[in-house]
Amino acid sequence: MIPNYCKRPLLILTCGLLGAWGLHRLAQANSIGIPLGISLLNVVRYYDDLPHQERAIVLLQQQINQMEPELLQADAIVTNVWRDGETLDGHVDILGQIDEADRSGDDPINLALAQVRRGPETPTEIELLTAPNVSFPDMAMVTISLSGLLDDSVAGHRYRFDLRRDTGPEGASSWEIVRAGRQQRCVLGRGSQTWTDDNCI
Repeated sequence: MIPNYCKRPLLILTCGLLGAWGLHRLAQANSIGIPLGISLLNVVRYYDDLPHQERAIVLLQQQINQMEPELLQADAIVTNVWRDGETLDGHVDILGQIDEADRSGDDPINLALAQVRRGPETPTEIELLTAPNVSFPDMAMVTISLSGLLDDSVAGHRYRFDLRRDTGPEGASSWEIVRAGRQQRCVLGRGSQTWTDDNCI
């Protein structure tokens, strides 16, 4: 017996991929009252502006704000990818400072590092996030944080690069920087102690 949720057009493929064993387990869980988890993609697809849906989303927002307050802030990775804007909100736009010839390369981390001016002894943190999957992503965001700067007012710089993979006709692929931004954190008493696009004094 096919579960009702597998009769929805958008879920036919998913249920097909699950196979008979997966469908049996889903049907069994459904028949004994085990609640199924929530997919955020399905939340977006099937949102009907119903009161209980709004309450659930508000609750999720509150939990995210309590556990990971930076996850959905204005300059967060998710926020910038969702908006798909030309610049990174909350950053100084530096894409125009990168020559077009230098915006493409084979490796997203090396490509991003090549755009950052830093000394050999500068403490550096690098973070790579990819989507939609880890094995062969189409998008990546590289964050490079520099600290211990020899500056009277600036304590550190943070760079963020949005990159997209372009696959050629013969299967060869390269990465291209499509957005680039810089933030800074100030020395105590010289401005903001959090990452910002405001100048230090």
